[in-house]
Amino acid sequence: MTWLTALILMTLALPALLARLVGGYPPNPGPELAALAPLAVVPAIAAVIIAAYAAWWLAALLAIPAALLVMCQLSPLRRARFHATPGPACGTGSNTTTLRLRLFTVNAKGGAADPTAILRILRQHDVDLLAVQELTPPMVSRLTAAGLTQVLPFSHLDPRPGSPGTGLWALWSLAPLPPVPGLTAAAPRARIDPLGGLPVTLTAVHTVAPLKGRGGRWRHELAMIRQTVAAVDEPQVVAGDFNATRDHGPFRELLAAGFLDCADSSQNRSWPGFTWPSLPVMRLDHVLVSRTATVSMARTMRVPRTDHHGVLVDIEFSQET
Repeated sequence: MTWLTALILMTLALPALLARLVGGYPPNPGPELAALAPLAVVPAIAAVIIAAYAAWWLAALLAIPAALLVMCQLSPLRRARFHATPGPACGTGSNTTTLRLRLFTVNAKGGAADPTAILRILRQHDVDLLAVQELTPPMVSRLTAAGLTQVLPFSHLDPRPGSPGTGLWALWSLAPLPPVPGLTAAAPRARIDPLGGLPVTLTAVHTVAPLKGRGGRWRHELAMIRQTVAAVDEPQVVAGDFNATRDHGPFRELLAAGFLDCADSSQNRSWPGFTWPSLPVMRLDHVLVSRTATVSMARTMRVPRTDHHGVLVDIEFSQET
């Protein structure tokens, strides 16, 4: 019954593949099934291997959906063009102004994430921008007590009880901007101008998860993020927990508005870059940058007491002067 085992395994993989191919749009369970596409690769490949012991034609047939699943998980063409030296740096070329940023973003799981571990990451990797989702007032106090303001003295925060709070900390002064409208969670935005001529707009987001009938709301929130950031005509960084992956059409529409996912475009990255849950199987947390940016590094980092892995990136923006 080898052939039957192969067919059962492929049957397990097909719903995720079909949901991914049609975009993973609501209504449910479309978004949930599409998000499982990375996991579906495993039974799909196993089905092909097992089928090869039964009949070559069956293996060839099952290889078609397996290949589609694998192709869906491959990164788009990377646009990174250099390897940066560690740590943040600003400099000028003969006719070009260059700004390098190192950013860390993490979902703090209702403020439970270990502040000492976050501070250790900031100091060890010379981070100059921090975005925290599910930021609570007590967590702000714990981060301050751990020494965060000594490392990143400027902030733009909207902490809230439970999970809707979000905050930004920076090495440079933050000029607050209107938040992304229409989101359930806080979505603070701010502008930095560390070189006095190369401003960057920062946006921290946390969309609702497309579960329990909230698929329509999730799609609306991603659309509001896309609409807000697409209206900005300067370098941008959009970081946070999008509760979405490239297997979701609404997230791909956001990228199509003029952004790169750092995990896909970096020369030096942790692959596959999954961030959730504790033993991660999908990438829900992202750092998006304007397509004019260059990404030299993107990696995930474990933070105790949260079920999300943080994302650390190095970004370079350049402007002709």
